[in-house]
Amino acid sequence: MALVIDPFSRDPHPLVGTVLRGTYEVRGVVDRGGMGIVFEAEQIRLRRKVAIKVLPVHLAQDQKALLRFQREAELVSLLQHPHVVQILDFDTTQQGEPYIVMEFLAGESLELRLAREPVLPLAFAVRVACQVASGLAAVHEALIVHRDLKPANIFLTELPESGIHIKLLDFGIGKRQGGRQRLTGENDVMGTPEYMPPEQAQGRTAHVDQRGDQYSLAVIVYEMLAGRVPFRGDMMEILQQVIGSEPPRIEDLAPKLPAGVGSVLRHAMAKAPEQRFDTVVDFANALSFAAQEPVALPNRASPSESSTLRLNNDPRLLEPGPPSQTRLLKVLEDAKRARSARDIDLAATLVERALSIADVLGNGEAFAVLVREEALIEGSLEMRLGRRERALRLLPPSEDLVSLLPEEAFLLSRIDGVASAEEVLDLSPLPRLRTLRLLVRMLRRNLISNE
Repeated sequence: MALVIDPFSRDPHPLVGTVLRGTYEVRGVVDRGGMGIVFEAEQIRLRRKVAIKVLPVHLAQDQKALLRFQREAELVSLLQHPHVVQILDFDTTQQGEPYIVMEFLAGESLELRLAREPVLPLAFAVRVACQVASGLAAVHEALIVHRDLKPANIFLTELPESGIHIKLLDFGIGKRQGGRQRLTGENDVMGTPEYMPPEQAQGRTAHVDQRGDQYSLAVIVYEMLAGRVPFRGDMMEILQQVIGSEPPRIEDLAPKLPAGVGSVLRHAMAKAPEQRFDTVVDFANALSFAAQEPVALPNRASPSESSTLRLNNDPRLLEPGPPSQTRLLKVLEDAKRARSARDIDLAATLVERALSIADVLGNGEAFAVLVREEALIEGSLEMRLGRRERALRLLPPSEDLVSLLPEEAFLLSRIDGVASAEEVLDLSPLPRLRTLRLLVRMLRRNLISNE
């Protein structure tokens, strides 16, 4: 959805100036796409600006197109998430054209931003990726797969206090996993070639799962950082490359990127779905970790200063170089020494760093190390939480809460000044280690307190 009504349209749409079902006054066209026209309108009784997506008559007569349009309304209406566009209503015009009423968004699509600024800063790209991943996590939790994630379907708005805010759009070819009704056949190729995963490019659209959306998001991140998509050419050339060729190394296109970003993107863009990250949130977390820039280090603290080193001054947390098995083992050894020295905060931080390295590596060897060091890892995080019988309490938010991961939002809803850390751990449906990581992360971000 673009923000500005098209002033160059010589033939105003006949719906402009009309009132739909006595409720929505149509003001003008804001966007035209293959699956419909989007209008700006006002909900008369509430004086609220809304966007209305209308399926044209010729498509409404196409049974599959009509069902996809209806399914988009059905799927998105199931979701209530700050990074997914909100559906407000669904009806048909007096001429029999189905329409969806959505919240009106002021801003621009990522596609338009990239057309104006082909290469975007790393911090911006990571923020976009994390917010998209947060929205997709809710989508996937509802057993929905988007299947057409691309810059045109990522909308950038601005919030006064927190800056850029992402909304996911257009679930027109999305699907509900486990649903009986299939609108795509086994050999259908649907989506946008540049961003579709190999399994979708092979025509196995009906079998694309959440890891397909992860692949598409990785391509979008690649484009934001490299200024181009991995595969280019005509439609058939792109499909062939998506299926059988490795993308150009992003390190060659953007040599100033931190070490590790390329390996994370290659992991998320693996040809086989089972070789990608387990979830899109795991991908976003790994990308966020890999994107951390090494900084100049001040002198080490002297013995007369606090025995607990300030985290940003500790070279063990900032050493350069890509994630590796050797680095994972070294960080865990440092964590053991910090724990022996009763430097609880440093031990927990090093353990978190080790877990992030393992997330990036994503292989069996790294997993085996984590299993072997389970007592160290969980023990260090538990020590950082403090007395587990002490009630956790919420703190006034110091950052935009809409950037929370869905799991963090869930845990925050269970922390009310009464529940102890142990009770939250027991009640959480997440694995214990995942819950520990999230609680410690929220402590560091001053979202909760254990004092």
